[in-house]
Amino acid sequence: MKINNYIKIGLGSLVMLVTSCTNDEFTPLKVTESNDAEDAPTGVAQARTTALTPGSGVMMQAFYWDVTEGGIWWDNVDSKLESWAANGVDAIWIPPISKGQSGGFSMGYDPADYFDFGDFQQHGTTETRFGNREELEKMIGTAHENEIAVIADIVLNHNSGGALEYNEFRQIETYTLFEPASGLFNRTWLNYLPNAVNLEDEGRFGGFPDLDLKNDYVMDWLWRSEESVASYYMNTLKIDGWRFDFVKGFSPEVVKQWIGTVGGYSVGENFDGNVSDVVGPWVEATGANAFDFPNFFNMRNAFLNGNLNELTNPNLISTMPEKAVTFVGNHDTESRDGSNEFPDEFETHAYAYIMSAPGYPCVFYSHYEDSGEDQKDKINQLIQIRAQLAAGDWTINYVDNQEFVATRGGDGEKPGLVLYINLSDTEVSKEIQTHWNNANIKDYTEEYIVFQKSDSSGLVDVKAPAMGYAIWSATDDEQQAFSEELFVPGDYQGWDPSAAVSLAALEVPNLTGAYRGHVSFTNDSNEFKFTDASNWDNGIYGDAGDGTSGSIEAPGNNIILPGPLDYEINVDLINNSWSAFTWAIIGSGTPNGWDDPDTDMSYDFDRNVWTVTANLTDGELKFRANNGWDVNFGDTGNDGVLDDGGDNIAVQAGSYQVDLDLENNTFSLGNWAIIGSATPNGWDDPDTNMEFDAVDKVWTISVVLLPGEMKFRFKDSWDVNLGDNSADGVLEQNGDNIVITTEGNYTILLNTEMNTYSISLN
Repeated sequence: MKINNYIKIGLGSLVMLVTSCTNDEFTPLKVTESNDAEDAPTGVAQARTTALTPGSGVMMQAFYWDVTEGGIWWDNVDSKLESWAANGVDAIWIPPISKGQSGGFSMGYDPADYFDFGDFQQHGTTETRFGNREELEKMIGTAHENEIAVIADIVLNHNSGGALEYNEFRQIETYTLFEPASGLFNRTWLNYLPNAVNLEDEGRFGGFPDLDLKNDYVMDWLWRSEESVASYYMNTLKIDGWRFDFVKGFSPEVVKQWIGTVGGYSVGENFDGNVSDVVGPWVEATGANAFDFPNFFNMRNAFLNGNLNELTNPNLISTMPEKAVTFVGNHDTESRDGSNEFPDEFETHAYAYIMSAPGYPCVFYSHYEDSGEDQKDKINQLIQIRAQLAAGDWTINYVDNQEFVATRGGDGEKPGLVLYINLSDTEVSKEIQTHWNNANIKDYTEEYIVFQKSDSSGLVDVKAPAMGYAIWSATDDEQQAFSEELFVPGDYQGWDPSAAVSLAALEVPNLTGAYRGHVSFTNDSNEFKFTDASNWDNGIYGDAGDGTSGSIEAPGNNIILPGPLDYEINVDLINNSWSAFTWAIIGSGTPNGWDDPDTDMSYDFDRNVWTVTANLTDGELKFRANNGWDVNFGDTGNDGVLDDGGDNIAVQAGSYQVDLDLENNTFSLGNWAIIGSATPNGWDDPDTNMEFDAVDKVWTISVVLLPGEMKFRFKDSWDVNLGDNSADGVLEQNGDNIVITTEGNYTILLNTEMNTYSISLN
């Protein structure tokens, strides 16, 4: 670069007397200089009429701080564009594309050569951190093929990587000599602040050379000329828009002139939570969009502090929604010291908020691609919900520390929505006024499958799950119910659905697809399937794996369970899962002690309890499922109420029928006895206890009886007492007393499984 120097002494318009321009101490020369005319660009910049305009979908920030080095990033982004487009992305924000001082390590925010896109060997590398120009242009082309606008990050405030030169204005050496390998936009100390014409601008970034954005030469090279950075990016590389970095560092007029000259979508990074005094006035002055940092800080504080009232603080959503670019995180908030990082456990809650609210949402690459498939699926779902529902005025209906409800009023194309966020550890519900009268209201997050119904005025009860969110809206769909029974045909009964036992729906109508029931399997190994009718003509469901995976698919493989055992079987056709439980007792007081095998229980279909009759010893016992400790019950507090993982239950030696009532979460230990005028103690307590014969599976006693009457009863209580109405040896609850006519020593047998008895004179 050639420099024309001239000195004017005096106090004219070209003379600057400065005592302090920056934090540096220096005595300036009374000098102004100009860049050589041969370095100046030519022509007038023009906008590209074919640039894509985003906003109907969502933006993807297609990078994060310190993305993978080695020049692979443009190819990585290229490989994802088709999938992103299919899921609703209509713009990508890419990092600064030109060579920085750090070469292949640079994230682009230390620009050295605005026209080196990985073509020139300088600053230690040819490629940028992200790749070369050919890969960049290929990626841009793929984006356009998928109707995705490309938004380039542009750094105007500062440069880095210049050589040392003597700064005649400051009379010291400064790193302001830029002779880029591209040969374009040469720069010297003349183009940086302070200088003889302009001393300072709105802000300086660290110790980087601060570009003078009021310098004609700089403005021509950056945006005004046909050869400018803006024109080249827009018209040669086919960039569609701009993300202006660190806009606090220069006048809003720069952005206004830039977009007024070359056009394109524009958004500024005004890193500030003050919407009324900082972000809002900047938007008004530039005409550009802005990242809604006020909303970001509101959300972060709300979820971090557990106070959803913070969501109502001023932001661009509430003041200038058409200019708001909303986000949950970006490379600035989730890098370096982590001070602004969003709490991970509430990222999807925040995405539910920005996808429901006005504004243009921006998804952060790290949240989408690097936080697991579950979160990616949730964000995709929320993008689709926004595309389908989100329109109209934004109204906050209810807010407190733990609950937030807001509605969108809809428009002629989209119905609007109700967003319900819940930070409490229990499910919550609210009656909300909507504009949907007598309508089916559906949760589009599919947390709730059951529809709600609004009344004639639009009032409707909506719910939100514990520590979760739901998004409700009107639907033309009709609620579909599952079958009320699920049959269990298998080899244990000849694979005949018409004769198979069935599982019952947990609710009717069955809108949740949930079933529970009990099955007695008679084989050592049992194979079966589920059918939603008593035939093979309708839905058939089996295991999605080897028969034991617990996942369901149609028709699937045979499900396999060992036997002979009774099982409680649960099926969830919404979540495509099944589970099976068999119960047993274990402990020092049980027949096998704490060692396997457990003493298996069977299911009493008449009384709806699990039961086992056994001879116990002094000791302890617990109930456990499937011969494992994952599910086990004890009794903490000795109150007869079961506790998950509770204390061991103390038992005394004797014969007991042990009952486990899972429906009421209780248990009981009792024995059978005889009572009556024919028995040793008459009709008064105590009953005469029987003993259990573990071989023949009957209760027995040898006892002297007198002429009179007797009955069998359980646990010394009349709640369960058995008599014989027909004197036929078959017992009935509350049946007639059994008559004894002759005194003598008798052997009495009681079979509780068959409800039969015998009394034999010895």
